[in-house]
Amino acid sequence: MGKTGRYHHRYSAKASKALSPKLSLKLVPSPLLYLIVLTLYMAMMQKAIAEPYTSQARLSPTPTPTLRICYEDRNNFPFVTKGDQNFTNTLGNRGTLADIIINAAQAIELPITFSRLPWKRCIQQLSQGKSDAIFAAIWTQDRDSQWVFPKVDGVIEPKLRLWRARYPIFTAKHSTLQWHNGRFTNLKLGVSAPLGYVAHDKLNKLDVLPANNLSVEEGFNLIARERLDGYVVERFIGQHTIQKLRLSQEISTLDEDFMQMDWFVPVSHAWYQEHPQLTQQLWQSISEVREQQGDAIFKRYTEPKLDATP
Repeated sequence: MGKTGRYHHRYSAKASKALSPKLSLKLVPSPLLYLIVLTLYMAMMQKAIAEPYTSQARLSPTPTPTLRICYEDRNNFPFVTKGDQNFTNTLGNRGTLADIIINAAQAIELPITFSRLPWKRCIQQLSQGKSDAIFAAIWTQDRDSQWVFPKVDGVIEPKLRLWRARYPIFTAKHSTLQWHNGRFTNLKLGVSAPLGYVAHDKLNKLDVLPANNLSVEEGFNLIARERLDGYVVERFIGQHTIQKLRLSQEISTLDEDFMQMDWFVPVSHAWYQEHPQLTQQLWQSISEVREQQGDAIFKRYTEPKLDATP
């Protein structure tokens, strides 16, 4: 064999040795491989830890929120009693309207809390989202933009009201004041109503309010002394005030009511956005309790108890 053959043999042997590594060759892992394995391990551990809690959360029901309700701190008997801030949600303490709401909330297992403030403060609290609901509110166009009232197809639904109220005009028995077709005649000293009420706003538009704002008792005392023509307030509240002040011989009502209105329990926009179905259930429950138990609840406050202490 010539030189060429020997050189070819040596080259082939070296090439064969280079291309055929020994089976005992050890692979050296790279840092990147370690990082990938560690990341996968940590992800599997996190999933294993979180899975029991996720399953438990799916099984646990969402707690029912508590509805914060504000109502007036005046004694508007028999609908709202003078009451006590420490009263629990026990029936027979707060008045007709609160009892209807308590019954309605219990029927749908909705927790509620009450707070009592001047009416204008309750209105502010609801508009600012510091309360979730108020009672008893009359629907107006202005209030419709601030709060959420019960509606069907965008129209206020009277069937979902809390109560229907009549507002007569209380006057002195010998007064010549008259009210007919939305107009007063023989007006001399003015007609008033509680500040913040829709009746007050309507009297203001008629330009018949006296110079000073008057409570029901103040207004009735002025009527008896012939220093005010009339006062507009819900009829049972007015009748109770007359009995309390012992003015039944001095004060009566005109034949035609000043207005008849439905009272509602509106909620804040924030509450309704979070709990629309729950709110609808509450309004429906209020309607059912009012229809089925409203008269009986009302009579518990207005009719004397047989065992009452004289």
